[in-house]
Amino acid sequence: MRDLSSPRALVIRDGVDKRIAGRDVVPGDLIVLAEGDRVAADAVMLLSTNLSADESLLTGESVSVRKVCCESTENLPVMARPGGDDLPFVYSGSLVVQGQGVAVVRATGINTEIGKIGKALQKVESEETALQKETNLLVRNLAILGLSLCLLVVIAYGMTRGDWLQGLLAGITMAMAVLPEEFPVVLTIFLALGAWRISQSNVLTRRVPTIETLGSATVLCVDKTGTLTMNRMKVKKIFAGGEFFELDDGKESLPDAIHEVIEFSILASQIDPFDPMEKAFRKLGEDYLVKTEHMHQNPGDS
Repeated sequence: MRDLSSPRALVIRDGVDKRIAGRDVVPGDLIVLAEGDRVAADAVMLLSTNLSADESLLTGESVSVRKVCCESTENLPVMARPGGDDLPFVYSGSLVVQGQGVAVVRATGINTEIGKIGKALQKVESEETALQKETNLLVRNLAILGLSLCLLVVIAYGMTRGDWLQGLLAGITMAMAVLPEEFPVVLTIFLALGAWRISQSNVLTRRVPTIETLGSATVLCVDKTGTLTMNRMKVKKIFAGGEFFELDDGKESLPDAIHEVIEFSILASQIDPFDPMEKAFRKLGEDYLVKTEHMHQNPGDS
Protein backbone atom coordinates (compact mmCIF):
# COMPACT_ATOMS: atom_id res chain seq x y z
CA MET A 1 0.00 0.00 0.00
CA ARG A 2 2.92 2.33 0.68
CA ASP A 3 4.19 1.87 -2.90
CA LEU A 4 0.73 2.29 -4.44
CA SER A 5 -0.06 5.41 -2.44
CA SER A 6 3.18 7.19 -3.38
CA PRO A 7 3.59 7.16 -7.19
CA ARG A 8 5.24 10.01 -9.06
CA ALA A 9 2.92 12.88 -9.95
CA LEU A 10 2.88 15.72 -12.48
CA VAL A 11 1.83 18.88 -10.63
CA ILE A 12 1.39 22.51 -11.62
CA ARG A 13 3.14 24.91 -9.23
CA ASP A 14 3.54 28.61 -10.01
CA GLY A 15 2.33 27.91 -13.53
CA VAL A 16 5.10 25.36 -14.19
CA ASP A 17 4.69 21.61 -14.68
CA LYS A 18 6.83 19.60 -12.27
CA ARG A 19 7.27 15.85 -11.91
CA ILE A 20 7.63 15.08 -8.20
CA ALA A 21 7.35 12.08 -5.89
CA GLY A 22 3.86 11.29 -4.69
CA ARG A 23 4.88 11.79 -1.05
CA ASP A 24 5.69 15.44 -1.84
CA VAL A 25 2.18 16.23 -3.08
CA VAL A 26 0.26 18.48 -0.67
CA PRO A 27 -3.38 19.58 -0.44
CA GLY A 28 -4.05 22.39 -2.88
CA ASP A 29 -1.65 21.14 -5.55
CA LEU A 30 -2.93 20.85 -9.12
CA ILE A 31 -2.13 17.41 -10.52
CA VAL A 32 -2.22 16.55 -14.22
CA LEU A 33 -3.64 13.10 -14.98
CA ALA A 34 -3.21 11.13 -18.18
CA GLU A 35 -3.80 7.58 -19.32
CA GLY A 36 -1.58 5.14 -17.43
CA ASP A 37 -0.97 7.44 -14.44
CA ARG A 38 -1.39 6.21 -10.87
CA VAL A 39 -3.24 8.89 -8.90
CA ALA A 40 -1.03 10.23 -6.10
CA ALA A 41 -3.71 11.69 -3.80
CA ASP A 42 -7.45 12.08 -3.31
CA ALA A 43 -8.50 14.98 -5.51
CA VAL A 44 -11.43 16.81 -7.14
CA MET A 45 -11.53 17.05 -10.92
CA LEU A 46 -11.37 20.57 -12.34
CA LEU A 47 -10.93 19.56 -16.00
CA SER A 48 -11.82 16.18 -17.49
CA THR A 49 -11.67 14.84 -21.04
CA ASN A 50 -13.18 11.34 -21.26
CA LEU A 51 -11.31 10.37 -18.10
CA SER A 52 -11.96 6.94 -16.61
CA ALA A 53 -10.25 5.35 -13.63
CA ASP A 54 -9.80 1.82 -12.34
CA GLU A 55 -10.77 1.93 -8.65
CA SER A 56 -10.77 -1.84 -8.07
CA LEU A 57 -8.14 -1.38 -5.36
CA LEU A 58 -10.78 0.41 -3.29
CA THR A 59 -14.10 -0.97 -4.55
CA GLY A 60 -13.23 -4.44 -5.87
CA GLU A 61 -14.93 -3.71 -9.20
CA SER A 62 -12.71 -4.28 -12.23
CA VAL A 63 -14.81 -2.10 -14.56
CA SER A 64 -13.44 1.42 -14.82
CA VAL A 65 -15.65 4.36 -13.82
CA ARG A 66 -16.18 7.63 -15.69
CA LYS A 67 -15.11 10.93 -14.16
CA VAL A 68 -16.56 14.38 -14.72
CA CYS A 69 -15.24 17.79 -13.80
CA CYS A 70 -16.61 19.75 -10.86
CA GLU A 71 -19.41 22.16 -11.77
CA SER A 72 -18.02 24.96 -9.61
CA THR A 73 -14.35 25.64 -8.97
CA GLU A 74 -15.10 28.07 -6.14
CA ASN A 75 -17.09 25.81 -3.79
CA LEU A 76 -15.48 22.39 -4.14
CA PRO A 77 -17.63 19.47 -2.90
CA VAL A 78 -16.65 17.25 0.02
CA MET A 79 -14.92 14.03 -1.00
CA ALA A 80 -17.37 11.12 -1.25
CA ARG A 81 -16.78 7.39 -1.01
CA PRO A 82 -15.27 5.76 -4.15
CA GLY A 83 -17.43 3.91 -6.65
CA GLY A 84 -19.96 4.91 -9.30
CA ASP A 85 -19.83 6.77 -12.60
CA ASP A 86 -19.93 10.51 -13.27
CA LEU A 87 -18.36 11.63 -10.00
CA PRO A 88 -15.79 14.47 -9.86
CA PHE A 89 -13.48 12.62 -7.45
CA VAL A 90 -10.31 10.61 -8.05
CA TYR A 91 -8.61 8.60 -5.34
CA SER A 92 -5.05 7.80 -4.36
CA GLY A 93 -3.87 4.45 -5.72
CA SER A 94 -6.42 4.31 -8.56
CA LEU A 95 -5.23 3.97 -12.17
CA VAL A 96 -6.25 6.28 -15.01
CA VAL A 97 -7.19 3.95 -17.87
CA GLN A 98 -8.53 6.52 -20.33
CA GLY A 99 -8.56 10.25 -21.03
CA GLN A 100 -6.86 13.11 -19.25
CA GLY A 101 -7.66 15.84 -16.77
CA VAL A 102 -6.56 18.23 -14.05
CA ALA A 103 -7.52 17.84 -10.39
CA VAL A 104 -6.93 19.75 -7.17
CA VAL A 105 -5.59 17.70 -4.25
CA ARG A 106 -7.84 17.45 -1.20
CA ALA A 107 -6.22 14.71 0.91
CA THR A 108 -2.86 12.95 1.12
CA GLY A 109 -1.24 10.18 3.17
CA ILE A 110 -3.37 8.54 5.85
CA ASN A 111 -6.20 10.98 5.14
CA THR A 112 -6.88 9.37 1.75
CA GLU A 113 -9.24 6.43 1.26
CA ILE A 114 -6.38 3.98 0.80
CA GLY A 115 -4.60 5.56 3.77
CA LYS A 116 -7.65 4.91 5.94
CA ILE A 117 -7.52 1.24 4.95
CA GLY A 118 -3.85 1.01 5.94
CA LYS A 119 -4.56 2.79 9.22
CA ALA A 120 -7.38 0.37 10.00
CA LEU A 121 -5.14 -2.63 9.25
CA GLN A 122 -2.60 -1.39 11.80
CA LYS A 123 -5.24 -1.68 14.51
CA VAL A 124 -6.08 -5.29 13.73
CA GLU A 125 -4.91 -7.62 16.47
CA SER A 126 -4.65 -11.34 15.95
CA GLU A 127 -6.65 -13.47 18.38
CA GLU A 128 -5.76 -16.87 19.74
CA THR A 129 -7.34 -19.78 17.92
CA ALA A 130 -9.47 -22.40 19.64
CA LEU A 131 -6.57 -24.86 19.56
CA GLN A 132 -4.24 -22.35 21.21
CA LYS A 133 -6.80 -21.59 23.92
CA GLU A 134 -7.40 -25.28 24.61
CA THR A 135 -3.67 -25.99 24.69
CA ASN A 136 -3.04 -23.12 27.11
CA LEU A 137 -5.85 -24.39 29.35
CA LEU A 138 -4.46 -27.94 29.31
CA VAL A 139 -0.93 -26.75 30.06
CA ARG A 140 -2.21 -24.59 32.93
CA ASN A 141 -4.15 -27.49 34.49
CA LEU A 142 -1.18 -29.82 34.13
CA ALA A 143 1.09 -27.20 35.67
CA ILE A 144 -1.24 -26.87 38.66
CA LEU A 145 -1.35 -30.67 38.98
CA GLY A 146 2.46 -30.92 38.76
CA LEU A 147 3.00 -28.23 41.41
CA SER A 148 0.44 -29.85 43.68
CA LEU A 149 2.12 -33.25 43.38
CA CYS A 150 5.51 -31.59 43.88
CA LEU A 151 4.42 -30.00 47.18
CA LEU A 152 2.75 -33.23 48.27
CA VAL A 153 5.91 -35.26 47.62
CA VAL A 154 8.15 -32.68 49.34
CA ILE A 155 5.95 -32.59 52.45
CA ALA A 156 5.49 -36.38 52.59
CA TYR A 157 9.19 -37.06 52.02
CA GLY A 158 10.34 -34.47 54.53
CA MET A 159 7.92 -35.54 57.25
CA THR A 160 8.54 -39.27 56.87
CA ARG A 161 12.32 -39.25 56.35
CA GLY A 162 13.35 -35.86 57.66
CA ASP A 163 15.43 -35.06 54.58
CA TRP A 164 13.83 -31.94 53.08
CA LEU A 165 16.50 -31.44 50.41
CA GLN A 166 15.97 -34.91 48.99
CA GLY A 167 12.23 -34.34 49.30
CA LEU A 168 12.53 -31.16 47.22
CA LEU A 169 14.51 -32.98 44.54
CA ALA A 170 11.99 -35.83 44.50
CA GLY A 171 9.12 -33.32 44.18
CA ILE A 172 10.79 -31.54 41.26
CA THR A 173 11.39 -34.90 39.59
CA MET A 174 7.72 -35.79 40.03
CA ALA A 175 6.59 -32.47 38.55
CA MET A 176 8.87 -32.85 35.52
CA ALA A 177 7.58 -36.38 34.94
CA VAL A 178 3.94 -35.24 35.07
CA LEU A 179 4.35 -32.29 32.66
CA PRO A 180 4.38 -33.56 29.03
CA GLU A 181 7.11 -31.98 26.90
CA GLU A 182 5.89 -33.34 23.58
CA PHE A 183 3.04 -30.83 23.05
CA PRO A 184 5.04 -28.27 21.02
CA VAL A 185 6.60 -30.96 18.82
CA VAL A 186 3.34 -32.83 18.19
CA LEU A 187 1.33 -29.68 17.43
CA THR A 188 4.02 -28.33 15.11
CA ILE A 189 4.27 -31.59 13.17
CA PHE A 190 0.50 -31.98 12.75
CA LEU A 191 -0.01 -28.36 11.65
CA ALA A 192 2.90 -28.65 9.23
CA LEU A 193 1.34 -31.79 7.78
CA GLY A 194 -1.93 -29.89 7.37
CA ALA A 195 -0.16 -27.06 5.54
CA TRP A 196 1.52 -29.62 3.26
CA ARG A 197 -1.80 -31.33 2.49
CA ILE A 198 -3.62 -28.16 1.48
CA SER A 199 -0.58 -27.05 -0.52
CA GLN A 200 -1.35 -30.03 -2.78
CA SER A 201 -4.51 -28.10 -3.71
CA ASN A 202 -2.49 -24.98 -4.59
CA VAL A 203 -3.33 -23.18 -1.33
CA LEU A 204 -0.51 -21.38 0.48
CA THR A 205 -0.69 -20.81 4.24
CA ARG A 206 1.05 -17.81 5.74
CA ARG A 207 0.05 -18.44 9.37
CA VAL A 208 0.11 -21.97 10.72
CA PRO A 209 -2.89 -21.51 13.11
CA THR A 210 -5.00 -20.93 9.99
CA ILE A 211 -4.80 -24.68 9.36
CA GLU A 212 -6.65 -25.40 12.59
CA THR A 213 -9.22 -22.67 11.91
CA LEU A 214 -9.87 -23.91 8.37
CA GLY A 215 -10.22 -27.47 9.59
CA SER A 216 -13.03 -26.52 11.98
CA ALA A 217 -14.89 -24.28 9.51
CA THR A 218 -18.28 -25.42 8.24
CA VAL A 219 -19.27 -22.34 6.20
CA LEU A 220 -16.85 -20.12 4.29
CA CYS A 221 -18.07 -16.64 3.23
CA VAL A 222 -15.85 -14.51 0.97
CA ASP A 223 -16.13 -11.51 -1.31
CA LYS A 224 -15.86 -12.85 -4.86
CA THR A 225 -14.03 -9.96 -6.59
CA GLY A 226 -10.30 -10.17 -6.08
CA THR A 227 -10.68 -13.03 -3.58
CA LEU A 228 -12.11 -15.99 -5.47
CA THR A 229 -11.27 -14.28 -8.75
CA MET A 230 -8.15 -12.60 -10.13
CA ASN A 231 -9.89 -9.21 -10.48
CA ARG A 232 -9.38 -9.27 -14.25
CA MET A 233 -11.95 -9.13 -17.02
CA LYS A 234 -12.18 -12.01 -19.50
CA VAL A 235 -14.16 -12.50 -22.69
CA LYS A 236 -16.63 -15.38 -22.26
CA LYS A 237 -19.22 -14.89 -25.02
CA ILE A 238 -19.17 -13.26 -28.49
CA PHE A 239 -22.11 -12.38 -30.74
CA ALA A 240 -21.30 -12.51 -34.46
CA GLY A 241 -23.19 -13.46 -37.59
CA GLY A 242 -26.50 -13.56 -35.73
CA GLU A 243 -25.44 -16.14 -33.13
CA PHE A 244 -23.59 -16.39 -29.83
CA PHE A 245 -20.28 -18.18 -29.38
CA GLU A 246 -19.24 -19.43 -25.95
CA LEU A 247 -15.52 -19.24 -25.18
CA ASP A 248 -14.62 -22.21 -23.01
CA ASP A 249 -11.24 -22.65 -21.35
CA GLY A 250 -9.19 -25.40 -22.88
CA LYS A 251 -10.16 -24.79 -26.51
CA GLU A 252 -7.19 -24.66 -28.85
CA SER A 253 -8.93 -22.69 -31.61
CA LEU A 254 -11.95 -20.50 -32.25
CA PRO A 255 -14.49 -20.54 -35.12
CA ASP A 256 -13.44 -18.48 -38.14
CA ALA A 257 -16.72 -16.55 -37.90
CA ILE A 258 -15.53 -14.60 -34.86
CA HIS A 259 -11.92 -13.99 -35.87
CA GLU A 260 -12.74 -10.64 -37.46
CA VAL A 261 -14.73 -9.49 -34.42
CA ILE A 262 -11.75 -10.17 -32.18
CA GLU A 263 -9.38 -8.54 -34.69
CA PHE A 264 -11.46 -5.34 -34.88
CA SER A 265 -11.89 -5.16 -31.11
CA ILE A 266 -8.09 -5.25 -30.73
CA LEU A 267 -7.56 -2.67 -33.48
CA ALA A 268 -10.10 -0.37 -31.81
CA SER A 269 -8.15 -0.55 -28.54
CA GLN A 270 -4.89 1.01 -27.45
CA ILE A 271 -1.65 -0.68 -28.50
CA ASP A 272 -0.60 -1.03 -24.88
CA PRO A 273 -3.99 -0.84 -23.12
CA PHE A 274 -4.72 0.12 -19.53
CA ASP A 275 -8.49 -0.33 -19.73
CA PRO A 276 -9.57 -3.73 -18.28
CA MET A 277 -11.87 -4.47 -21.22
CA GLU A 278 -9.22 -3.63 -23.81
CA LYS A 279 -6.77 -5.84 -21.91
CA ALA A 280 -9.30 -8.68 -22.12
CA PHE A 281 -9.57 -8.24 -25.92
CA ARG A 282 -5.80 -8.32 -26.36
CA LYS A 283 -5.43 -11.34 -24.08
CA LEU A 284 -8.05 -13.19 -26.14
CA GLY A 285 -6.17 -12.38 -29.34
CA GLU A 286 -2.84 -13.45 -27.87
CA ASP A 287 -4.37 -16.77 -26.77
CA TYR A 288 -6.13 -17.70 -30.02
CA LEU A 289 -5.06 -15.49 -32.95
CA VAL A 290 -1.27 -15.32 -32.65
CA LYS A 291 -0.70 -17.69 -35.57
CA THR A 292 -3.36 -16.12 -37.82
CA GLU A 293 -3.41 -13.08 -40.10
CA HIS A 294 -5.95 -11.43 -37.79
CA MET A 295 -3.39 -10.65 -35.08
CA HIS A 296 -1.33 -7.48 -35.68
CA GLN A 297 1.82 -6.88 -33.68
CA ASN A 298 2.21 -3.16 -34.45
CA PRO A 299 0.14 -0.28 -35.86
CA GLY A 300 1.75 -0.62 -39.28
CA ASP A 301 0.25 -4.10 -39.71
CA SER A 302 -3.27 -2.70 -39.66
